[in-house]
Amino acid sequence: MREQILDSIIEVREKKTNIIVPIKSKELKFESSKYSSTKENIWHIFINDIKIKKTSEYLISYKCLSCDQINIVGTTQFLRKIRQCKSQCYQCIHFLLKNKVEKKEINLIDFHQKSIKEFELYPDQYTNSYFLSHLSDNDYVRIKKNIISLGNGKYSNIDDYEYWSIYKVNNQMKFSSVLYDKMNNIIFKADQPIMKCDNCEKNWRCKSLESFKNCYKILCTDCKLCNRTFKIRSIKNNNGDILIYQSKLELKFIHWCNSSNIIVKNGPNIDYVFNDKKRKYRVDFQINDIFIEIKDFHIWHKNQVECGLWKEKEDVAKINCKKYFFITPNNWNQMLSELKNLINN
Repeated sequence: MREQILDSIIEVREKKTNIIVPIKSKELKFESSKYSSTKENIWHIFINDIKIKKTSEYLISYKCLSCDQINIVGTTQFLRKIRQCKSQCYQCIHFLLKNKVEKKEINLIDFHQKSIKEFELYPDQYTNSYFLSHLSDNDYVRIKKNIISLGNGKYSNIDDYEYWSIYKVNNQMKFSSVLYDKMNNIIFKADQPIMKCDNCEKNWRCKSLESFKNCYKILCTDCKLCNRTFKIRSIKNNNGDILIYQSKLELKFIHWCNSSNIIVKNGPNIDYVFNDKKRKYRVDFQINDIFIEIKDFHIWHKNQVECGLWKEKEDVAKINCKKYFFITPNNWNQMLSELKNLINN
């Protein structure tokens, strides 16, 4: 059976570039693994004499042995399928009726329509409760512009997918939301989406789309964390790039850069360790290889100075840049003058 599953592979693509990898050879080997919890031999896949690992950046297209549907999965899912010797795919396990034994194509669209009709027969209390935790069609349309890909990069042609808010499943949930791939006639869960932040325009991966159901703005983890203390706003530099700021002093600095024809960018996130804990220092701004921190004298900054946290931030910033500027209302004119001279020279 495992050989048949291996032979069901139709195509292998690189996840990042979407380039097809020509398959010259496919092989199964039963070997030991130092990462196996049972210390027993497990099955490994070799494509073109290269061992496929869970961390391999490939997408594998295969034809299900049970329902003939084309599926696209990552290497982790396909390795699990081989090692557990599962002939059925996601479509078979979750969306085929239990009494369906014959091998024939699943009419997903008809099944979707039947699911909607059955859903509408449930009491209002159930249907209203369902949409408290699932995206409605309007919710999906609202956040679609921020979706870069789904399945941690597996599904990136967002315009080719239809969002179905109601689909019958064979478990205690009764119904779930799925996406329908019109080109390949498959459905998949909208898990591990890569989203684009409305503020900093950075892409990041989150757990599910449902977490954005009641969000007016789609914010990344960094912006969301800062937004609990400050109301984050955005503005553009002279190149049209998005800059984020949290205070009037930071906005004043951005205006100064724009009026001086200086291209300023958002600062980087720098890893550092304080009290044996891994942390990130988010620098306010960056001009070339110069880091700029804008600070007013708030109580939380004074607390960071007193406990030594701020010194750790400054030390790690100075290591990663040519020059580090710490600008406050008290040294405003002096720092801006030094900064301008450094840039011009």
